[in-house]
Amino acid sequence: MKKTWCYFLFCFILVNNTEAQSIAPFDFERDIVKAEQLNASAKLTVFDSAPTANYDLTYVRCEWQLSPDTLFIAGSITSYFNLIENTNELFFDASTALIIDSVKFHYEPVLFFHNNNALQIIFPSEIGAGQSDSLTVFYHGVPDASGFGSFQITPHETANTIWTLSEPYGASDWWPCKQTLTDKIDSVDVFVTTPSMYKSGGPGTLISAISAGDFTTYHWKTKYPIATYLIGVSVSNFEEFAFYAPMGDDSLLFYNLIYPESLDDAIIGINSIVPSFELFSDIYSDYPYPDEKYGHMQFGWGGGMEHQTMSSVTNFHYELLVHEMAHQWFGDKITCSSWRDIWLNEGFATYSTWMSFDFSEDPFQYYEAYLNLSRNTITSKPGGSVWVDDTTTTTRIFDGRLTYYKGAWLLHMLRWQLGESAFFDAIKSYATDPDLVYGFATTDDFKAHLESAADTSLTEFFNEWFYGQGFPSYNVLWSQDSEYNLTLSIHQTTSDPSVDLFRMQVPFRLYGDNDSLDIVLNNNSSDQIYHLQIPFSVDSIVLDPDIKLLHANDAVIKAEMLVGVLPLVVYPNPAADVLYLQLFPFGATQYTLIIYNNASQIVLRKDINLNETNALIQVDVADFSPGAYVISMRDAEHDVIKKIIIK
Repeated sequence: MKKTWCYFLFCFILVNNTEAQSIAPFDFERDIVKAEQLNASAKLTVFDSAPTANYDLTYVRCEWQLSPDTLFIAGSITSYFNLIENTNELFFDASTALIIDSVKFHYEPVLFFHNNNALQIIFPSEIGAGQSDSLTVFYHGVPDASGFGSFQITPHETANTIWTLSEPYGASDWWPCKQTLTDKIDSVDVFVTTPSMYKSGGPGTLISAISAGDFTTYHWKTKYPIATYLIGVSVSNFEEFAFYAPMGDDSLLFYNLIYPESLDDAIIGINSIVPSFELFSDIYSDYPYPDEKYGHMQFGWGGGMEHQTMSSVTNFHYELLVHEMAHQWFGDKITCSSWRDIWLNEGFATYSTWMSFDFSEDPFQYYEAYLNLSRNTITSKPGGSVWVDDTTTTTRIFDGRLTYYKGAWLLHMLRWQLGESAFFDAIKSYATDPDLVYGFATTDDFKAHLESAADTSLTEFFNEWFYGQGFPSYNVLWSQDSEYNLTLSIHQTTSDPSVDLFRMQVPFRLYGDNDSLDIVLNNNSSDQIYHLQIPFSVDSIVLDPDIKLLHANDAVIKAEMLVGVLPLVVYPNPAADVLYLQLFPFGATQYTLIIYNNASQIVLRKDINLNETNALIQVDVADFSPGAYVISMRDAEHDVIKKIIIK
């Protein structure tokens, strides 16, 4: 799912390229990240779910009467279930805004109670565990809306649209259901009766569209397991756009319901994503619903929603369409088992969109642009974990910076750390795991596939990057002697105290007059020194030249080696709270540090013992008055002076 979010600077930089193709690079920002534009009113009315764990849904038949001109729903829900334990009652989640007309069990009315957003149904007698049965709930009403809308009417140029969006907790706003991330319905029939001027989209295959008088009933059927929140409908004066796309040795129906005024854009946009459909089928697994379809139904929300086999979209920008299509594998086929793990849906779809550019043969490549933009967005704030610590607000569950971008970056960094082969083997293994497909998964499930493919433990990585907050900053000092021996040190700081160190393989590119060399250093301590023999004279060093790591506020500094001068590097300058001093490389071990203020008064004096494993001096300057200061660092033979500014 995604929501509009726009970076105007990014638009300005890339807009001149957009006329050459149908792909607009800034649409990803505008259409995918929903949470950033939602305000504090997005606080969910989250109620305790009804006690629905004592049964398993096997089949549901939804029969609805809907009109885009009236905010109203009437219909019935027939549910087939297997009981897990002996019981004389069954519960469904159902908003109290809905009016329950009756409940029938074995064609007879039964007693029910509807309170606190729960529908309690009392059977005439106890039913034993392992028994299968069914019941039908008849209801009507004007649904309340929670989360992102649930059940809404919005106008477009030529008519209204009535549409649904149940993620995360909105399904029970508009139909009595089992609202859970533990039980998928094995198969579903959806019947939508609407005035004949309108058409309805739905999950699975369109079985029939039967007119009777002024109304038409559309029958949609899916035979694949489906999570409750992924059942969606949209009804309006749609135009049909359909074609068959290649699918291995066969083909798949792409069936789309489009506003008349949007048809030209839809044809261009939907055709443009067919190569990505083939890509995902190759690198992930075959399309999950080959016997049914893939398609789109337009709706009135400012973004998109990955309703199973028929995504709801507001427009036909390339990134929006690719993102929702990727969800058919990650989000629909395999669904997160908790909203705390929502990155398994959204991070995967976001990174899939970026990869559609990475693997594209199109000359307009936006892959690196998205990596840079998203990295800047993530590091604009010091904290925040991919793991969702608050599942009661849409803004936290669907946080664009963390769930989408940082979640995608976890995948990007895993691809770098594990290597292409192991990473994609793990993704395909995860996407085809018989214990997960058409079911639910946790982060630990995905982690297990990564560890198996790479034959390594990733507990440390996930503790730091998934549960931990923030990102690293690298301060790199280097020098090279006349024999081309390179000495390089990495000092790492972290933006949030929840992580003391991000242990990573850190890439560098070394440049000489006519030479370059890529090296990778294993950074597993906050102050680490490396000695390397380089076959040429190095002029400059670039950290992370190919955008593999999530980091910010870095510095790569060459320490000039002058005869008779102590090699001291001081950063940052200006400083605010903490000042770092590093000798590079090392001679003596006994030093004296003196800091003078602008009136030549000594504000700090201390003797320091240093060695190669303890070469960094950290000075707390938070209590220093703002102004200019002078640092003196001396040993028995040298004295060096540095000027700094304290903010």
